[in-house]
Amino acid sequence: MMMRLFYLIIFLLFVKTISAQHTMGKVLGTNDNGTKEALPGANVYWQGTTIGASTDASGVFQIPNPETIPANLIVSMIGFVSDTITLKEQNRMDLQIVLKNTVNLKEVNVETRQNTTLYSSFNPINTEVISGKELLKAACCNLSESFSTNASVDVAFTDAVSGAKKIQMLGLDGVYTQILSENMPMLRGLSSAYGLNYIPGTWIDNILVTKGTGSVVNGYESISGQINLEFLKPQNEKKRLFINLYVNAKSRAEVNIHLAKKINTKWSTMLFTHVSDLSKKNDMNHDSFLDMPLTRQYNVFNRWDYHNQKNFEAQFGVKALVETRQGGQTNFNYKNDLGTNNTHGHISTRPYGIGINTKVLEYFSKTGFMFPSTPYKSIGIQTSGKWQQQDMYFGHRRYNGEQKNFYLNAIYANIINNTNHKYKLGASYLLDDYFEKYNDSVSNYFFARTESVPGVFAEYTYTHTDNFSLVAGARADYHNLFGMQYTPRLHMRYNATKSTTLRLSGGRGFRTSNIFVENQSVFASSRQLMIQEKLRPEVAWNYGISANQKFKLFYNEAFVNVDFFRTDFENQVIVDLDQHVNKIIFYNLDGQSYSHSLQVDFGFTPIKMLDIKMAYKWYDVKTTYNHVLLDKPYVPKHRIMLNMAYSTYMDIWKFDFTTNWLGQSRIPNTLLSPVQYQLPARSKEYYLMNAQVTKKFRKFEVYLGCENILNYMQKNPIIASDSPFSSNFDASMIYAPVDGRIVYAGFRMSIK
Repeated sequence: MMMRLFYLIIFLLFVKTISAQHTMGKVLGTNDNGTKEALPGANVYWQGTTIGASTDASGVFQIPNPETIPANLIVSMIGFVSDTITLKEQNRMDLQIVLKNTVNLKEVNVETRQNTTLYSSFNPINTEVISGKELLKAACCNLSESFSTNASVDVAFTDAVSGAKKIQMLGLDGVYTQILSENMPMLRGLSSAYGLNYIPGTWIDNILVTKGTGSVVNGYESISGQINLEFLKPQNEKKRLFINLYVNAKSRAEVNIHLAKKINTKWSTMLFTHVSDLSKKNDMNHDSFLDMPLTRQYNVFNRWDYHNQKNFEAQFGVKALVETRQGGQTNFNYKNDLGTNNTHGHISTRPYGIGINTKVLEYFSKTGFMFPSTPYKSIGIQTSGKWQQQDMYFGHRRYNGEQKNFYLNAIYANIINNTNHKYKLGASYLLDDYFEKYNDSVSNYFFARTESVPGVFAEYTYTHTDNFSLVAGARADYHNLFGMQYTPRLHMRYNATKSTTLRLSGGRGFRTSNIFVENQSVFASSRQLMIQEKLRPEVAWNYGISANQKFKLFYNEAFVNVDFFRTDFENQVIVDLDQHVNKIIFYNLDGQSYSHSLQVDFGFTPIKMLDIKMAYKWYDVKTTYNHVLLDKPYVPKHRIMLNMAYSTYMDIWKFDFTTNWLGQSRIPNTLLSPVQYQLPARSKEYYLMNAQVTKKFRKFEVYLGCENILNYMQKNPIIASDSPFSSNFDASMIYAPVDGRIVYAGFRMSIK
């Protein structure tokens, strides 16, 4: 309480909203007649970094200051000669850069090597940027596989039959991490179970990972962090055609094709297509169950960008997805065995099967209104809508779900006197309409609810020289089912030196739970589902501190990043697997529930072209189950990651190797089970090793890799696999891979 009171006092002292110190200017171009005109969509970045920006419709750009001065600012635009400006002072607001037309000029290519991940020294919010090049270090077929070389986000398994994966941040399940698509809510509701598989890795330009509570502008649901996905954009895309082919030794195949076209100076469009298929039955551990379900997915995304030369820009797009999954026992036949059940108390002798059928249709739009006379003022409007249908069967269990979603966010941004004081004001509206039906042989649950949440927010950013900045925000949302909710948040940054950055953060978040789709493991067992009481919203406070130190080692750049976060739950929906071996019980928190997370990252370049990253994580995650404070299941207390990336000149050859060591975690209590089905209290520690080699040719590249090199698999991941309709069957006690070593190969081709 003292810490919370301290936070509120600080918050009230500052009160308002967002960002860091910037350099601003305008980019012009000379046409064939020698006339100067604004260049929208020009690229601006600091040489040797990943800090960049693009000019708006008026040719105006705003870019965070570099870490050191002097620094080279590079400006480029297709059809114009790139220019480099050396700045000897920060906070310039009057830059005017004129690019010359490339007519009758020789082509000049400038090659620079940039870091694939970046910790900003100027953003008050603790954010790590994962670039598209970092994603290429692994197969990265979809978002659930995009974090294999990143220590901030963990990927865990949900069960041994569905192939679903979930992320974790700060030791907490991914449902407490707000996943955004270009700053709009994305994976939530019905998509929280399998949504990570719906985002192909090749579609992503970069990923921004924020630990702790994020900006109030993006909503109230962030508790342990935010993951913002920036997709490839038509106005910046230089590749007219991109093709990625992937195949692995277990017959999984994927095709991604991107088509980009600039229609004219105002309009540009991009079409993303994805098809994936796994049609071969694999049973590596010979337990009669498929290691991964047979899967087929069709995924299409078309986006459009509009930029005029004055004061308006817009983006909009449509996505559609159809996916089918079929798994279970190897001899399961959909037509003959779908009706297996034990509704009359008799154990079926038919094979056990699972199926998940998903359909998704969604759209988004973003419009921006600028004011050329006051370049710091803008109005932005974001909207999105989604319809998703998900029907599932796990043996005799059935689930039918449908979600209709609408989101609106209006943001007004301006400054107070100067750019040291910036603020954002806005209003949002979130509508979720759910229909859910779950039944098994002994229980039947039907949920139809509509959540309507209008809200308002304010955020203030204060910047005092290069050393200090803060972002203070608050929002108020009225939930039609749970009343008024208040969300204050504060982020502070202090640069003790040019190479030492300290941050503090604190804030509140709340969310409503969707117990069925967020706990898929309940379907993959014979446990009876029991909802003990009316479930309230989940509410938590998160506090964090971090330090980043940059220095020279072996004459090259190196860094150490240390952060510590604590999350305290006021209320949490408890998923109790310990109280009864044949039941899964849901109820509201009665006692303590908290998470401590400590992470240490170290990165350096011992020799030219060799980058090494190491990370250690310690988790202390405890929750009260039936009045007893216990470790949260399946969360290893200790983790270590090592990533090494080496490339030859011009990236002709690239070699990447990653190893993860995962320590022991608690397994739910099975002492009341028959002796042959009892499990140890703690899991085994294990290693996961991945490697990839990439060879670049003039117009294409090929890659060859291996995941889980040591072929580590959890032994007997399915309890009572020989009797899947018995009361002891459970495929949810999973803490490690079940599908063994995977060798894969791929091909990438780009046409500019």
